[in-house]
This record gives sequence, C-alpha cells and structure tokens, in this order.
Amino acid sequence: MQVISIRPRGFCPGVARAIQLVEQALSDPSVKRPVYILGMIVHNAHVVRDLEKKGAITLDEPGKTRLELLDSISHGTVVITAHGASLEVLDQIKAKGLDLIDATCKDVYRTHDAIKKHLQSNEQVLFIGKRHHPETEAILAISSKIILIDPSEPSFRFAIDEQPVYVTNQTTLSQVELERIFNQLRQMAPDLLIENELCDSTRIRQAAILAHNQAVDLCYIVGDPRSNNTRSLVELSIEKTHTPTYLLENVADINPRDLVNVKRVSVSSGASTPPTLTEEVIDFLRHYSKEDQ
Repeated sequence: MQVISIRPRGFCPGVARAIQLVEQALSDPSVKRPVYILGMIVHNAHVVRDLEKKGAITLDEPGKTRLELLDSISHGTVVITAHGASLEVLDQIKAKGLDLIDATCKDVYRTHDAIKKHLQSNEQVLFIGKRHHPETEAILAISSKIILIDPSEPSFRFAIDEQPVYVTNQTTLSQVELERIFNQLRQMAPDLLIENELCDSTRIRQAAILAHNQAVDLCYIVGDPRSNNTRSLVELSIEKTHTPTYLLENVADINPRDLVNVKRVSVSSGASTPPTLTEEVIDFLRHYSKEDQ
C-alpha cells in the first residue's frame, strides 16, 4: 500500500505561538498562579491534556461563554486562546485584577480590525462563521449590528441595506462552504465587498488536499472533531475530490476494514494536531499489510 504524506502538517504558527505562551508561563515562577486557559487553548484534546499535566487549568464548559467562565475565578493569570475573545472579556479580566496573557492568533485580530473599520464607515457587516465557535463569539461581541451567516444552517434570510455591504469570515472554514455562500450573496447584492479571511495555514492545507487526493483510494485526516479547520479538510476531501475520508484522533481510530483493497492512502492533519499523532498514523500505514486485516 502506498502512503501519501500530505504537507504541510503539524502546528500552524498561531497554534504554535499559543502553546508556547502557555508553556513559558508555566515555567516562569514570576507568573501569578494559577494559570487558567479561557477555553481550549486550541481545539485538540491531546494538547489540552499535555498542558494540564504541566499545571495549566482549562476553563471549558459546554454552553458557557468566555465571560461566564470568568465568574469562577478571582485570582491568578488568564490566557486568552488562539481563537480570541471579546473586549468585554478583556475588560472583565482587568476589572477582576487578573493577569492577562493574550494568545490570540494575529489572523483573527486582523479580521477584528477589518470589521471595526467597516462598522465605523457605517457599512452593513456580514460575518460567515460557525455559531457558538469562540472565534465567532468574539466577532459578534464587537457590535450587535453584525449579521451572522452560519454555513451549517440550510438557509439564511435577511435584508441587505442600500448602504455598502462588507462580508468576511471565520479564518478556519472550508473554501467549499465559503464559495457557496459568497455566490449566494453576490446574487442578492452584486456590489458587496467580500474579503476572504481564510488564514494562510487553512488555505494551504485545503489546497494540498485538492492537489493530492485526485487519485487515492482513501484519505485520513488526523485531528480533534472539535477543530473546525480539521473538519473543513474532511468536508473538502469528500465534496471536492470524492475520496472516502475519515477523521482520526489518533492511530487507535484506524479501522482495518476501511483498508480492504486500498492501494493508495493519503494522510493530512488539522493545524492544531500534534505532529507525533500524524506520524504515528503514517508509520502504522507504511508497515501495514493484508495479513493485518
């Protein structure tokens, strides 16, 4: 069986920086304890567990906003995750006298700045993003005037004003989803301004899937199901290359029945997946034989 190792793999710069900031804080005795992470530092359980073993405390409860998570702490240091947080969250951290480490990805901040600029120009702002995703939550907190378009919802209905309309998006979405929505919006208002804010790491990984999955029998994407950029790779592979594609958290998730009659298999990973997990999957497949089925 031929194994095609798709690159790039491993942490994107924003993920690597966020993890490094937490590790530096945990190794620095001058940093006020405890060190809390407001949500999953990145959407990968292996990364979260590794940092918790080193002393970090992750505050993450389904259904609770970042602001609500802050209610449970009164001292220490708070780390803002790579996905960003609202100004209200940052103000609350300061008001409680907590120390702050901001690990927000620069690409996320760039989207914040662009939206603020267009709001100040009295433009109607449409944001394409997954509802309840932390990046989306932080964006919507900028202004109640921002209209959310969730690509996972079957349809969207709203009035487009006569004023200029600005459209942008979450940095980790699928290009397939975005193009579908962009085209729908162009039909509603041909003159709207669209700025595709897919981050470079997301864009490059998706392009690599399209380039390498044209002649494979099976594709594995290694990552956490909660990772939006990981799920986007799976969706893109299935919808654009029509390749049977499975999301694996680690090598233990491989089902030998999926490998029956497979001659060529490709492997990629999300931007928040530890490289060791992907390498274990690749190594397993390279040593796999029919006798193992």
